[in-house]
Amino acid sequence: MTLDTKLSINTWRFAMVAAPLLIAVSQFFTYNGLVTATAGWIQVISFTLWIVAFYGMFLKVNVTFPTYSTLGFLIAVYACIGGAGFGFDGIYTDAMGITSISDARAFHLEVGLPLIISLFLPGALFPLSLVFAGVLLISAKQVNIWVGVLLIIAAIGFPLSRMPRIELLSHIDNALLVLSHILVAFAAGSGSTHKN
Repeated sequence: MTLDTKLSINTWRFAMVAAPLLIAVSQFFTYNGLVTATAGWIQVISFTLWIVAFYGMFLKVNVTFPTYSTLGFLIAVYACIGGAGFGFDGIYTDAMGITSISDARAFHLEVGLPLIISLFLPGALFPLSLVFAGVLLISAKQVNIWVGVLLIIAAIGFPLSRMPRIELLSHIDNALLVLSHILVAFAAGSGSTHKN
């Protein structure tokens, strides 16, 4: 996919809006700070769409930063797989009757290394991927500086709101994610984004 046809641009813009919007919706279905089965499947769809969103963002800067955009997208895909993994984790732990953070942590410790590789490491890379995309978009002059900065702030707020499991902070950050993604989707430079 390139971003030089109406269909591809609209597909990317849809993913840019839908991905953070679905994460915002999933937040309303968490329970005691845990991802439930309902929140989980919504999250899986969200991060699937986020792969498309990242693809478009990195494609926008590919001509200016070909190496960084390629590596950035590869890491972002890994991060999104981890994000979807947290959704699956919520589905399975909900089915197992785990309803407290302490029980969830005990389960995660029991599983050990596989969850570090499949969940926690890519989970940490997700906000970093958004920060990296924001920096590249600003540097490539694909967005106004304030739009890129808003994306970076929303990215930093992602772990800061979720790690302490403060519901209000998560909702605020979700609003920033939606707003920043909409602005990037409709403000990013238009035209062909690939070399012939």
